[in-house]
Amino acid sequence: MKKSIYLLASIALLSLTSCELDYEPYNSLPEGQVDQIEGSTKNITLGNYSMLKNWVENWHRVTEYPGDNVALSGTTTDNLMYNYNYKRISNNSRVNNYWAYSYRIIAGTNTALTKLEEGKSKEDDQLMGENLYIRSLIYFYLTNVFGRPYNQNPTSNLAVPLKLTDDPTENLPRSTVEQVYAQILKDLLKAETLFNDETRIKIYGSKESVQALLARVYLYMGNNQKAIEYSDKVISSGKFTLIEKSGYKDFAVNTPEKNPENIFSIKFMKNTDYPDNGWYTIGSMYANIDDSGWGEMYASRKYLELVRKYPEDVRYSLIKPVVVDENELNAYYVKDDFKYASVIVTKSGDDYSYTENGTNKTLNKKSNGAGAFQYTINIEGKERTVLIDKKLANRNGYLKYYILKCSGQEGQAQLWSPVVSRLSELYLIRAEANAKLGNIQVALDDVNVIRTRAGIPNAGLWTISNLNGQTAFDVVMQERQLEFAWEGHRKFDVFRNGLTMERIYPGTHLSGGSPFYTISPTANEVVEFIPEQQILLSNGVLVQNP
Repeated sequence: MKKSIYLLASIALLSLTSCELDYEPYNSLPEGQVDQIEGSTKNITLGNYSMLKNWVENWHRVTEYPGDNVALSGTTTDNLMYNYNYKRISNNSRVNNYWAYSYRIIAGTNTALTKLEEGKSKEDDQLMGENLYIRSLIYFYLTNVFGRPYNQNPTSNLAVPLKLTDDPTENLPRSTVEQVYAQILKDLLKAETLFNDETRIKIYGSKESVQALLARVYLYMGNNQKAIEYSDKVISSGKFTLIEKSGYKDFAVNTPEKNPENIFSIKFMKNTDYPDNGWYTIGSMYANIDDSGWGEMYASRKYLELVRKYPEDVRYSLIKPVVVDENELNAYYVKDDFKYASVIVTKSGDDYSYTENGTNKTLNKKSNGAGAFQYTINIEGKERTVLIDKKLANRNGYLKYYILKCSGQEGQAQLWSPVVSRLSELYLIRAEANAKLGNIQVALDDVNVIRTRAGIPNAGLWTISNLNGQTAFDVVMQERQLEFAWEGHRKFDVFRNGLTMERIYPGTHLSGGSPFYTISPTANEVVEFIPEQQILLSNGVLVQNP
């Protein structure tokens, strides 16, 4: 049988120093012809990077939509609905697309790796390191989407097939979670020793992107000391700095190369990847910008209450309430049926008053300890938290709080280069690992680095004496939610730590029969079904998740 290398995405012909991608298709090239192409392993590697752009849209949907930072404002026939509401189906086209592109990228890395020889040249070593990193990254996410968290019997729970050759006829069963993690560690530890081109960073695999992924892998495995060790390596490298507080609002605006804390991102090109301004992008679900984008999925009420505790928190600058009346002030609360309601309020100093049944009343207020207040209302027999905004637009009764974190790169409405690893994560990996080891003050110190950058006043920084019944681990988890919303972390953070996902807030995930208000870490729904199409193609070699 004649083997072919099928590169679905165009192979990008790119010089080592250029930032501009030129596309030239190589479809079903016979293996011998690939060997004859000048720089073929480099081109295959660039093709693997290019294919990440096909992969990343549904990666985002299967990792971010099941979290508690998002609220969909309507139902849809798009299969993304099943990622959002946990009502899994085995023929989910989004999940199948994610699986298929993952293995196409793995096939591309395997093809490159079979042609590279360690020690033959610096370029071979560099490219080998990059392909090992890409393969490890794909397997890491595949295992966490289709396999149970590592702390749940990794020796027996199944993950995904572990394909390490370029043989297209290979039909493999699912490996265990432990086996896939072991291969990820093996590949990353080898890759760490191979990098030698200091110019290939931020949008290419690098020693630091490998170390950042190693820190995350060790954290997920519960090897806290190793997680700290690899976090230290990246932080102490001196190659990355946190985005300044004043520049945080431009988180998505700058290219990956201009983001000082970016370690690895999947780069999208202005006016090239989305010449139509991008209606079918990650950001297009979150906001309508310059008449581009659906703008149907908003920041969740749960996230809003967290991020608005301190008015100075710059992370709120990545959310845009859609105002329809500048002159009307409303106190928005959530009713027992998890729908929004509001009363019109008038401001006087720090107080807000409203009229109920002809009687003037005042909102309850509680100081946040830093000169601002959180407000509640006694209504419909309960005390309810309110968020005070000018009159907002809504869709189907769900308030439009646009998410801007995934849009606006270089001024193009729906362009974004999704972030895989950045420096903030290493601080919070180190904080989580130290919290679990009982190193409380050290953990809080790292959390406070991120909170200080976010603009939280001193009164809002954590000390051992102001935890008020919370643990250091609790505040690390809270900070991870604040910092990494809409970056594909939250679902994994909850379930890998044995926590319950609580989604008791307005959104269409609570529509229809038998909605999931909470999801236990041991529930079947924590992992996606193996796509039915893939099971059929395997002739039954692949077994389904329960």
